Amino acid sequence: MTNYFAGGNPEASINEDVVMVGEEIEPAVFQLCGESQWDLRDAKELINGFLEREHTSLNLQDSAINNFSREDVEALNSLQRDLTVSIHLNKSGPERFITVEGLSKDVLKAERTIQDMIRKVDKNEARKRDAFIVSSMVEWQYLDKKENKLKAFDYLTNYDLEEAFRQKLPGIRIKINNEMCDVDIAGKNATGKSGQIELKRVDRKEQTSEPLPSHWEDMTGSFVKRVQIQSGSQEYTDVEKEFRRTGLNNNILKIERVQNSTLWKNYMIQRSHLDDKNKHNNNERKLFHGTGADNIDKIDKHGFNRSYAGMHGAMYGNGVYFAVDPVYSAQGYAKPDQLGHKRMYLARVLVGDYTAGKAGLLSPPAKSSGATDLYDSVTDNQQNPTMFVIFHDVQAYPEYLVIFQ
Repeated sequence: MTNYFAGGNPEASINEDVVMVGEEIEPAVFQLCGESQWDLRDAKELINGFLEREHTSLNLQDSAINNFSREDVEALNSLQRDLTVSIHLNKSGPERFITVEGLSKDVLKAERTIQDMIRKVDKNEARKRDAFIVSSMVEWQYLDKKENKLKAFDYLTNYDLEEAFRQKLPGIRIKINNEMCDVDIAGKNATGKSGQIELKRVDRKEQTSEPLPSHWEDMTGSFVKRVQIQSGSQEYTDVEKEFRRTGLNNNILKIERVQNSTLWKNYMIQRSHLDDKNKHNNNERKLFHGTGADNIDKIDKHGFNRSYAGMHGAMYGNGVYFAVDPVYSAQGYAKPDQLGHKRMYLARVLVGDYTAGKAGLLSPPAKSSGATDLYDSVTDNQQNPTMFVIFHDVQAYPEYLVIFQ
């Protein structure tokens, strides 16, 4: 067997490029003896027919394969040794696939195991996405006795604690400073070999003092409101300037401000979270997202969601795409309605710390091998980005809708 890995760390990043070539299985050799040449020919055909019937090849393709770790690759190595099958894994190019060859019964067993692995990876990725969102809403902390100050848990432990709190579980087991501890959720304390540790739950929604923008119209009695901006006003001029920044000369029919208090507050909480996490304030950009008329109400109410907003393909990941250049969004993705009217959002997007994207990503990669701190978004070009991809709904706010033809 041949394995090709980038680097020598046994704990590979979940998104590291990996190619695993199937193990060469030593062939069985048959020696035939018979009374005539025809008897030997018949025996040979019988054996070949049996081998062809019993031998099969299976190809598995799934976006989750892109997130197989080195631990998963080692599991595949063990699987092909145990079942005497050949397994070929490729997650280094645009096509992510696993090919299994061998006796039909063994290939079937291998398929069941690999499908279980895929489901496990999918579950882990979904957990990471949920944990990321929860971390912007709630922060669990523990009292570090050595430094006598509260410290935040990593975002996955934070998620486990919040899930236990939400489900009213009596307790769970977690690690604090590499020591296993039993947590009393109601009492907000953890007990380990070193004694009892005080815990604290901080509701980040209550922490935020960010008011709604002063220029918004009154939202009393409204969940979401779209307000037409008066042509000639400073607000209109600022949006039009962004729209025409790279030479877009389409006729603007109207510009509307999207007012959604819930989306806005969640977005501002997440912006504050990234400012704290990344230790800088250069996390936000104003970017463009072209779409069709049938998606407008959904985006205004619920924000950008991959299920209906991520129609830009998946070259750099399975997320929501935003363009730096308005021409790109206007010409490629702002679909005209029956009247020929197109729609494009000028959105606030939290790109944060970003890295290069690639096909198959379900979430941003980790910043370093084995780390729980992920990048915030991915891009097509780290030095000169022309588009960004986000994977969490709270990272973008649809601030203005431009309708043009």
